[in-house]
Amino acid sequence: MNKRRMIITTSFILLVLIISFGIVKLYQSYALSNYMEKESITTYNVYIKEGTSVTIPASSYKVVYYMINNTNPGTVKYNIAYTTNSNVTVKAYSTSEDAASGLIEENEKKYVKLRLQNTSNTSQTITLSTVLGYENGGNLIVPSGVTLVTGTLSTLSLTLTKGTGISTIYYKINGASSYSSTTSTKTLSINPGSTYYYYGTASTGYIINSCTSSSPCSGTMISYDDSKTLSAVVNSYNLTLNKGTGVNTIHFKLNGASSYLGTTTSTTQSVKYGTTYYYYGTPSTGYTMDSCTSSSPCSGTMGTSNVTKTLSATANKYTLTLTKGTGIKTIYYKINGASSYTSTTLSSVNLSVEYGTTYYYYALPLNDYAMASCVSSSNPCSDTMGASNVTKTIFAVKGAVETS
Repeated sequence: MNKRRMIITTSFILLVLIISFGIVKLYQSYALSNYMEKESITTYNVYIKEGTSVTIPASSYKVVYYMINNTNPGTVKYNIAYTTNSNVTVKAYSTSEDAASGLIEENEKKYVKLRLQNTSNTSQTITLSTVLGYENGGNLIVPSGVTLVTGTLSTLSLTLTKGTGISTIYYKINGASSYSSTTSTKTLSINPGSTYYYYGTASTGYIINSCTSSSPCSGTMISYDDSKTLSAVVNSYNLTLNKGTGVNTIHFKLNGASSYLGTTTSTTQSVKYGTTYYYYGTPSTGYTMDSCTSSSPCSGTMGTSNVTKTLSATANKYTLTLTKGTGIKTIYYKINGASSYTSTTLSSVNLSVEYGTTYYYYALPLNDYAMASCVSSSNPCSDTMGASNVTKTIFAVKGAVETS
């Protein structure tokens, strides 16, 4: 009798030990091969191993595909859990292949899509795990400091990013009949399976080639968050550089170029809106650039209309010396485009004459002298001023007959 009681007692103790061991196994947390999938620019490629934490940037989120593998000999309850502070929430997507909690059979795998949202202004860290329990009556025992993932996300996030040259973004979501607008990047909550529409308007000086009001872009939210960027193309306008008087070569630098190009004729170039253009000229012989020089080029910022610039140089002046020779009483001269003659009885006069212009002169002789040339205003001598000083001496002939 005592022997039998001893056997029964021993067997009971053995059974209790086996069950207790099983409970310990079942309540362990299995964080098994968790993978974060890159589906858009707002998600990341990260592998998470046992005990590894995930850092979520400030005011951002990450999307995790979490795999649970039941290595226990039987069907058990499960619930995904996480450890973090109150600034991070974890929700399963309603479109996830499997739920964040439920029953999992022996050797079965569950794949749960999670969204890790950080609402704080600083980065936050989170650690994911799995809590397992009995199928029949065994409630999950949640370790201290661990939060179970509950509830699902019924919507997905669509981020519309305001790119270069965009003034306003317009969007229509979740069956709305009219468009809403924003002047900054915006994240929207979209119902899974619904179609969204969006387009942009361009800033001044830009043009949109797609996703316009007459032909908006669209998409359908399926099972993951998404992001779209709207960008515009900068317009270009004509810059005409005219080659004015005395300019030999025009030099220009456009659209962010690092070096100048040159041309010996007037030119029209395409310049992007908002960019700075530079130009200068080199003078022809006998001219000087008063502005827009190589050491101090002219510049401008291209606006929203065509622009014309003319480069001109100033003619240099050289000295014309008119000297009275034998038999000369008075010298007459006309320079720099003057309409009438000026006279002098001086023996010599120095005149400043512009390069390339024609000067005229004649003289009246003394008594008993006659002019063989440079006779009168109707028959003067003339020449064109070059790039050096000139001296002209006028003579009369004694006793000669003047030629008119």
